[in-house]
Amino acid sequence: MKHTLLTITFLITLSFTSQAVSYDKANWYVSVDVSQVRSKIIPLLPQAKSARIQFSINKHLPPEVQQISLYGHSEVEDDLSLVINGDFATFELNNYINNLMYLVPAEEDITVALFDTHKYQGSLIEQYKVADDDESKAFYSAKINSDLIVVSLEQEEIKNWIDQKYNSHELKNSGLVSVLVNIESAMAHMGADLSSNRQSFNSAMFQKITQFSASVFESSEHLAIDAALSTADEATAKQLEQVLNGLIAMNALSNLDQDKPLMSALMSNLSISNQGNALLVSSQFALSLIPEINLD
Repeated sequence: MKHTLLTITFLITLSFTSQAVSYDKANWYVSVDVSQVRSKIIPLLPQAKSARIQFSINKHLPPEVQQISLYGHSEVEDDLSLVINGDFATFELNNYINNLMYLVPAEEDITVALFDTHKYQGSLIEQYKVADDDESKAFYSAKINSDLIVVSLEQEEIKNWIDQKYNSHELKNSGLVSVLVNIESAMAHMGADLSSNRQSFNSAMFQKITQFSASVFESSEHLAIDAALSTADEATAKQLEQVLNGLIAMNALSNLDQDKPLMSALMSNLSISNQGNALLVSSQFALSLIPEINLD
């Protein structure tokens, strides 16, 4: 649990006031440990499903990739960066993209090609163009070192990584999957009017949930889930805790999960801890229940 809570603590301390596109100002973040998914999750799936998913991953992801992290600022339209950890001593992104383009059906009129390159601080920044019938868009990439490749819609963010403004080791604190979302900002960016919509999902209490972060990781033959909900004040956190405990009690009385062992395990192992204006929520289920997850 400790390493996950450290991840959550780090994510919660990020600043969300700036409109900058830099990593340290991001307000949403997703990280997936590809190597763990390959070695610990896929083998537990039924044989046919395991083979299909393994083939799909190998088809679209180079075997050198070990972890993928995406981040951005939800209030900035063209803000998306991708940090890839792995063994890239002999890997070239341009070669991989060229090979990937052979998989695109001929009827899909889309191209991705290297457009320009230039040196910066000893690293090579590559500019790619993605084009279809309607428009074209550029993205940038650089191999920071033999273990790290960064891709971004913003060239300045590539330079920030080359200049070592960020510590890539922070990205490796995640479990199988880690997520961070500044809810209000993200919902607003998706067009949701949080101030006027009175549906239950957008209730007054929900509007006071300012941030959600979570991590999924392996723990002694179990898959554990830690999540944190940050709220506007301690009163809201207490109210939210009471609501969640009420839902848990109702679920226990209803026996709705008796035919769903994975959901039943999650609910029976669920715990909620009040931490001032934040709630820490955790649960786990046995790795043997992974085949119950519908990955289709």
